[in-house]
Amino acid sequence: MKNGLIKRLQHLGIPRSILLLALGGFIQSTGNALMWPLNSLFMHNILGRSLTDAGTLMSGQALVMLLGQFFSGFLADRLGARRMMLFGFVSSVLCLGLMGIFPVWEVYAPGLLGFGFANAFIFVPLNALVNLLWPEGGRRGFNLIYVFNNAGVAIGTALGGIVANYSFRFVFLFNALAFFTYFIFVLFGIPKKSISTKASPKSKKGMIAPSIHPQRKLTHDLCFAVLLPLSGGILMVWAAYIQLTTVLPIIMSQLGFSLPQYSILWTLNGIIIVTLQPLINWSIHFWAHTFTRQFYLACLLIGSSFVIFLIQPPYAFYLFAILVLTLGEMLVLPAVPAAAAQIAPGDKVATYQGIAAGAASGGRVLGPFLGGLVFDHWGGQMNWILALSFIGLAIFAFSLYAQAEHCFRLRLSEVAQ
Repeated sequence: MKNGLIKRLQHLGIPRSILLLALGGFIQSTGNALMWPLNSLFMHNILGRSLTDAGTLMSGQALVMLLGQFFSGFLADRLGARRMMLFGFVSSVLCLGLMGIFPVWEVYAPGLLGFGFANAFIFVPLNALVNLLWPEGGRRGFNLIYVFNNAGVAIGTALGGIVANYSFRFVFLFNALAFFTYFIFVLFGIPKKSISTKASPKSKKGMIAPSIHPQRKLTHDLCFAVLLPLSGGILMVWAAYIQLTTVLPIIMSQLGFSLPQYSILWTLNGIIIVTLQPLINWSIHFWAHTFTRQFYLACLLIGSSFVIFLIQPPYAFYLFAILVLTLGEMLVLPAVPAAAAQIAPGDKVATYQGIAAGAASGGRVLGPFLGGLVFDHWGGQMNWILALSFIGLAIFAFSLYAQAEHCFRLRLSEVAQ
C-alpha cells in the first residue's frame, strides 16, 4: 500500500525521497500528537505537579528547542543534514522510551527537555534536506511535508485521549515507535549518496542564486539582510498565533463554551489543511505568486480571524474564524522555510533554516509570556488586541523583507553583468 501511494504521487513529479520524508513525517506527527496535547494533564493529574511546574517546564522545552534549532542548522551544514536528522531520531527515541518506562518527574522533566532539544535536530535539517533533494521544487516540497504532518496531527490528537485512558505509558512508547519508524525511513530510504551537499543555482528554477561569496562569515552574506526581516516576520506571526492555544480555551470556557467545542476547532484546522490545498494553490497561481504577497495575504487572513474573536461572536463564527485563520496559516508556514531556502548560500542552507525556525520558536516563547501578562492584568479581550499588534509588526517585517529581497536581486544582477 505504501509503495502504491508513493508511485501514484510520483506521477505528480515529486521525487521518491521527498515522498518518503512526507510519509515518515505523517507517521511521526501522528505519534507526537498523541503526546503534546496531554503534557500538562499528565504532569498535573498523574505526576501531581502544579500548573506552575508544568508551565515552567513547557517554557524550558521551548527555549532548549530554540537553542537546538540554531545549533542543528550550523552543524547540519558542516556534518550533513541526514546525519543530524538520524542523531535527532535516536535521541528522541531514547528520551521518549525513558519517559514511557519510568513515568516519574525525575525522569520526565529532563526527558521532556531532551526531547525538545532532539526535535530541533530533526526538523531544521529536514527543511534543509527537502531543499537539497528537490531544489527545483521550491515551495512544493515544504508544503507537502506541512500537509502530511498536519494530517498526522489530526489523527493523533483524536487518538491521544483514547490511548491515555488506557495508559499514559503507551502515549510515550507509541510516540517513540513513530520516531523510530521515521528513523528507518531516513536511514534506508534516503541514501547519503543521493544528497547533493550544495544546491546549484542553475537548478533552482525561479529562485535566487546562492551568495556571491561562499564560505564568508554569516553576517557578511548579502542575503543575511533578507533573512533577518523574514525571521522577524515569522516570529511575530507565531507570537500572535500561539494565543489560540494559550488563552482561547480559557476565554471560550468563560463564555460558556465546552472543551469539546474548543477541540473541534483544531479538528477543523487539520481537515482544512488537508482538503483545501487546491484553494491555496489557486490563490498562489492567480495572485500570491511571490512570497511577499503570500505573507501579506496570510497576515490579512490571520488578522481578520482575531477581529472575529475580539467581538465574542456565537459559536458558528468561531468555526468561520478558524477557517479564515487556517487559510492564512497554510500560506505563511510552508512559505517561510521555502523563502529561507531560496536566499541561502549553498554552504549555509541548514543554518538559514535554523535561524528561521529559531525565530518561530522565539514567537512561541514570547507570545505566551506577553499573552499571560495581558490576560492577568486586562482580561482576555485585550489578548486579541495584542495578537493584532503582533500581526501589524509582522506586516512591517515582511515589508522590510520585500525591500531587502529586491535590493539583493538587483545586486546579483549587477554582479552577473
